Amino acid sequence: MTRLASDHAHRVVGLYGDPTVSWSILLEADLAAAAPEPEKLRARLAAAIQQYPHLGAVPGIERADDLPAVRDRFAAQPYERTEPLVRVAVRADPATVLVAAHHGALDGLGLLALLGILLDVPVSSAATGIGARGGGKPFLVSAVQRLAEALFAPPGRIVPDRAVPSTGDVFAARDEPRLRLGAPGFVTAAARATERWNRAHGARTARVVAALGASRRSGAAPEPVHDSAFFRLPLGSRAADVAALLRTQPPEPDFPARSSRVARLGTRLLAGRLGSTFLVSNLGLVSTADTVRALAFYPAASGRSGVAFGAATTGGTTTVTVRARRRDFDAPAAVRLLAEFADAVRDQVSPTS
Repeated sequence: MTRLASDHAHRVVGLYGDPTVSWSILLEADLAAAAPEPEKLRARLAAAIQQYPHLGAVPGIERADDLPAVRDRFAAQPYERTEPLVRVAVRADPATVLVAAHHGALDGLGLLALLGILLDVPVSSAATGIGARGGGKPFLVSAVQRLAEALFAPPGRIVPDRAVPSTGDVFAARDEPRLRLGAPGFVTAAARATERWNRAHGARTARVVAALGASRRSGAAPEPVHDSAFFRLPLGSRAADVAALLRTQPPEPDFPARSSRVARLGTRLLAGRLGSTFLVSNLGLVSTADTVRALAFYPAASGRSGVAFGAATTGGTTTVTVRARRRDFDAPAAVRLLAEFADAVRDQVSPTS
């Protein structure tokens, strides 16, 4: 059963999935009260995995006195076949629970649902989901178009701040007063941050293509599953009406059940030219029965730039995040890029919203 769960998770990532990254997504919850003991967390997790066997083997619960080091490892370590597809760590002071999962087993709302199970509290999101809205073209047609794009006109990228032989990612998070902003606003903010960052590095920004993660289901009662899609939004080099694009642009088609060895090799060889300029994923307004003070969500960072922007709101706090490849950005650079994103996010919020 564990092997079947692992095989399923890796298939979900599919042909588009960059094989050079771990596909580990993370959710970091700052708690308003003491964190549950590891034994209690493991018992709740074991019960959840019995109900949802696609989550694989039951992992141990780690103590995360050095939370950044555990976060780095949870994010970078590949999910090998037959190994657990979820990872959990707890820190006593300040009280924090860190949850990670293979993106083929859980999407963002699924990760949120798992957090609720671990904390034994009802968790929900105001995210409405896109329902059964299907892809506008067959997978094979989309794959050929993506191949041609990678070869002849790859999407623009966020200019690296450095180039060093390094693995893994860097992370930055920033709490803001609660922001009422939907997916189009966050995508626009990421595009503006990209333009400002590139300009500061002496580069022009052309052919911006935004990837946007989207759930197919509502967040009213999330379950620990994967049921999401993503959009590729061509923003060009000028201001684009992201809301209009989202109304008319279909999500990318679902991956086929199987992919060939040749296709996987091609994806690996072209990983630096495939994908999008950046990814944006927003968990929306999250209710946690006042158990969680702040939520930092780190989506998977792949594509041309290896940069993902995340957002989640709970209570009076919106937490925005950046996750970027360590080979291209060090920790101070990630903080600077996040500052550009946070400034651009605030620009999108009207004074009356």
